[in-house]
Amino acid sequence: MQRWTSQLSTILNIVYEAEHFLSAEQVYRELRGMEKDIGLATVYRNLKKMVSQGLISEVSWNDVRYYTRHPFSNAFFVCEKCGNMIRVDIPIADQNYLSDEIGMQVSGWRMTFRGICRRCE
Repeated sequence: MQRWTSQLSTILNIVYEAEHFLSAEQVYRELRGMEKDIGLATVYRNLKKMVSQGLISEVSWNDVRYYTRHPFSNAFFVCEKCGNMIRVDIPIADQNYLSDEIGMQVSGWRMTFRGICRRCE
């Protein structure tokens, strides 16, 4: 059983309050801005623990792992100018329903939208 630390709680709050996906480095910068004394390796370790416990979700894009609150719809928008990733909450049928409908076991899915975000328009 994992001990619940204040660092873990702060990292979880940062991820849950973000409107977009965050990389470990972005979480680290946010913590440093709060004057929290924490190392980048600790941030990575805590994010990995939270993913394994189902507290947050992880998605990889261009060889970088990004984190967001859980659950999320596995759909996201990527700005082609700035690279910002934005979560898109779409009420798509769950995997069990899809498995029953198409007669195959669905283990996961991802939907990516690309374009220009409002900030870059």
